[in-house]
Amino acid sequence: MIPTRPANPTAAVNATGHVQLDRTQFGPPDIAPGELKYLKKIGGGCFGNVYLGEVRGVQVAIKKLFKQDLNPRSLQEFKKEAELCSRLNHPNVLLFMGACTAPGEMAIVTELCERGNLETLLHNEKAQLSLYRRMVMAKETAVGMAWLHGMDPMIVHRDLKPSNLLVDKHGQIKVCDFGLSAIKPAHEKLKDKDTIPGTPLWMAPEVMMGRQVDEKSDVYSYGIVLWEIVTQKVPWPEMSSFPKFRQAVCLQDERPPIPDDVLPDIKTLFQLCWHKSPEQRPSFKQIIDMIDALLPSTAINDPEGIELWRTHFPSREYVPFDEFFPIFCKQFNLTAPEPIPLECFKALVVSVHRDNIMEPIEIVNIDAFGALLDNFGPIKAQVKGKTEDSLKEVTIFDRIYRLCKQPWFHGDITKDKAELLLKAYKSGYYLVRLSTTVSGCFTISRVTPSQKIHHQRIDWIPATQTFKAKITINRQAREVSSQGKSLRSFLNNQG
Repeated sequence: MIPTRPANPTAAVNATGHVQLDRTQFGPPDIAPGELKYLKKIGGGCFGNVYLGEVRGVQVAIKKLFKQDLNPRSLQEFKKEAELCSRLNHPNVLLFMGACTAPGEMAIVTELCERGNLETLLHNEKAQLSLYRRMVMAKETAVGMAWLHGMDPMIVHRDLKPSNLLVDKHGQIKVCDFGLSAIKPAHEKLKDKDTIPGTPLWMAPEVMMGRQVDEKSDVYSYGIVLWEIVTQKVPWPEMSSFPKFRQAVCLQDERPPIPDDVLPDIKTLFQLCWHKSPEQRPSFKQIIDMIDALLPSTAINDPEGIELWRTHFPSREYVPFDEFFPIFCKQFNLTAPEPIPLECFKALVVSVHRDNIMEPIEIVNIDAFGALLDNFGPIKAQVKGKTEDSLKEVTIFDRIYRLCKQPWFHGDITKDKAELLLKAYKSGYYLVRLSTTVSGCFTISRVTPSQKIHHQRIDWIPATQTFKAKITINRQAREVSSQGKSLRSFLNNQG
């Protein structure tokens, strides 16, 4: 007798002789205990610790339950999380890779997110997260949530908070931790009779009041998360009593304070998401559209620059230079500069995008374009000519070239690099560089009589064509400014 494999209960042969799989019968991929290799603990959740591990030659995250002798309810929660995750496949939802269901070894295996969670990243002083980059993360969170809410039946997360948003090595957000998720048929509401799910700081008022909830409770939680992403602060740090907190949020409609410098469109989005009435809160699809519309203004301050990017490059973080430059010139009726001024322009705004397949290409990143306009804007301006009544047009190309050809201008070098360059020079020598801390500013690094390097910030105000700086003379601080003059003239006037 020829040995054969056992029949596959999830497969059948159709009339054409092809195998058809009953995909509704598939559960989570089963992983044997011997395949789990635990390397080190990297975190924890509601039901277990999370470890850096290895399965079948791949580095993964392994979530192992605290309790292995599970009662029926805990076992149900474990199976629910495994089943939920096995149904999800989206770039902004944590990838579920399998589960080990053997007694004493029960664990869930997911992709590894090397940068940890968003909560830790937001409050890491070493993390370089511009407002634009943070708002991209906010959009990715909304995209992941839109996917969950778009499932049939809908998946309501119910514990959305920064610690449940993981960040992979590319900086991409992954929505995770469905220990408190619930599956809900479309247009039906949920009610928790025994427990209040979620974490109070991010919890919707209707959840805290024990009322029926739907997917709009996730939108409220997202509003608090968005506030934390924008401000990089912890919401309600002074709150320690849950009853008082519930009273403040549910009865007094208290919300985290919105700083004065928050963009109006972002402020509006806060208020819509955490509206006291669930029906007034937007869907995540609407949130995505709103973020797409405001993203350019988080990277670009110049109104003309914002309009250019919003009109021609919507939802794009970078554009090939060969695509960007003709549109830029046409939009503002600019004549392309000669080769050398053009190279100066490219040196300040162009970077090289590389991958492992295609040839490197020159690109213009939205952040770099915004910084260029801060440092050298406006794009076109009328300034005084040689005679008192005459005016002449100065373009951003003129301004860049005029500065770049100066021997003392060194572009966007760092403070350490500037000090290294000036180390061998005597008192009075200086160089000028773009500020590495504040966009739209220059820094003059100068050798002092005591052979120390002093760094002085110079502000550039594009709207008034003015340079400003605070200087100290005879221990007296004063502000100096120069309107309609070049940076070279400003420096000469300060000696």
